[in-house]
Amino acid sequence: MNDSAAMGTLLSFLRIFEDGDSPALQFIGKWAGKLYQEVPVYFMYIHLLAAAVFPIFIAAHSSLYQPPSAAKALKDETEDEDDEISVQATTAGLTPSDAIMFPVTAALLLGGLYFFIKWMGDAKLLNKIMTFYFSGKSTSCHTTKSRAHYIVYPFLGVFGIAKLLKDCLDFAITFVFPSSWSNGTKTFYIDSQTFQQLIGKFNEARTSISDEVLQDKTNPFPGYLSTIKFSPSTTKMLWSIRASFKKHWLLRGYLHGIFNVKQKVHLNDMIGFVFGLAAIIFYNTNGKAWWVTNLMGFGFSYGTIQMISPTTFATGSLVLAGLFVYDIVMVFYTPMMITVATSLEVPIKLVFPGPKNGSMLGLGDVVLPGMMVALALRFDLYLHYLRKQQMVPDESRQVPDKPKEILMKEPYLNPKGLWGDRFWTRNADKADFTIADGARFSKVYFKAGIAGYTIGMIVTLYVCNAFSHAQPALLYLVPGVLIALWGTAFFRNELDPMWEYTEDGKWGWDNEKQDGESKPSVLGTVAAETEEKQKALNKEASDHAHHVFLLSLSEPKHELSKEKSS
Repeated sequence: MNDSAAMGTLLSFLRIFEDGDSPALQFIGKWAGKLYQEVPVYFMYIHLLAAAVFPIFIAAHSSLYQPPSAAKALKDETEDEDDEISVQATTAGLTPSDAIMFPVTAALLLGGLYFFIKWMGDAKLLNKIMTFYFSGKSTSCHTTKSRAHYIVYPFLGVFGIAKLLKDCLDFAITFVFPSSWSNGTKTFYIDSQTFQQLIGKFNEARTSISDEVLQDKTNPFPGYLSTIKFSPSTTKMLWSIRASFKKHWLLRGYLHGIFNVKQKVHLNDMIGFVFGLAAIIFYNTNGKAWWVTNLMGFGFSYGTIQMISPTTFATGSLVLAGLFVYDIVMVFYTPMMITVATSLEVPIKLVFPGPKNGSMLGLGDVVLPGMMVALALRFDLYLHYLRKQQMVPDESRQVPDKPKEILMKEPYLNPKGLWGDRFWTRNADKADFTIADGARFSKVYFKAGIAGYTIGMIVTLYVCNAFSHAQPALLYLVPGVLIALWGTAFFRNELDPMWEYTEDGKWGWDNEKQDGESKPSVLGTVAAETEEKQKALNKEASDHAHHVFLLSLSEPKHELSKEKSS
């Protein structure tokens, strides 16, 4: 029996209730039949909701970086200068003027596309041009003291998908090969250097190893799998596979006066690049399947949410308010939005197959609220380290009867890409240090933003289904997100820190003041960081003093020295 026959049988059964004498049974039969007929629509809406929240959730976590309330991360003793790569944020910050420019620019662009389609009679030529462009679009930016500059490199869009796939692979690898795990009583640290699982603190030679570790845990797996006894050759292969995913190489690219790149490259980066390139080729040669279109849309949304910051909650709110008005006007009062969205077959929207010709969601409805949700998560991280700050006496500058104090900040711990480690160490003793500790912090504002976005999207889908007409999603998403964020700050009495928080690259890094007293940052942080940056620039200049063009992939120095010693 096929699906249509099964549906017909069930509807016939429900009509028995509807045709009965009991009003209650008639009511049940009527609404049960109506709900059953709408099941495919509900599944499509669930698909749409999950696809909208997915890139926001993962991009927000990937956008985390050291907040000004944290001290610089402690240097890993296993790394050397060759491994040191700045992790300072390279996001482009929005300004209040963007609240005016965004709607105006968007309206001009939308109007231009609309009239071009009407003039040409169809969108075939425009689809070819924009497909060629969007298939390779990649936006990178760098910030200066005055403004953010955007540089668009055509034909590099494969990196958007590659980065998304790479991070998804990293997510899976942390569950299979975590750095540590706990059975509730002991925490085991998996060491790639000695191919062993360790307990407690160990010296550089890894000599303090208990007999239990040597005898019972010989493979690199966590939990129950760690007790499985594989053959020596299989065990060695498993450790080698783990090492291949954990190790990195250094990619250097230099062209005099044009660019200077130094980046860590992992195996998953290469795998992601290959599949990203394959996705672009498949998209352009196999009829633009909806799932490939969505994959490209995910890649674009994922990268954009990470790379563009609203700077402040006030600026982000103004930008969303401006686009809120723009979306209403373009959907309800002009045919432009619907005409352009339905005519263009390019990855500027998420497409969902289903009844009634399916559904779609513009990437702007994901990216714009998503930037505010990502800002909320970074604000959560800022508050996390802010609450850990302490004022301690500065014995080196202590004056009789007037002890001076300095602000001590908690060293920054990387919170990104540690989902598997968090899972395997969820029962670890709080006294045991694990690599996942940096990812454990309260996410009140992030959860509020996600909840507001989800409620707004559900209302959008309900109204769209009830009136059978396309809806401006920002009409419901903007109030949902902004009310959730500002309302949470109001009830938590944190409106002041939320209003003051900014990601302009200067706020919070200078000396702070509290209650009229000077509150120095940790041991002259600003001066020290300025000196470090100058040293780094001098080192780069000396490294490339005789280079015109350079492209290389090499192992870090400590890996080479380890191979020589072995």
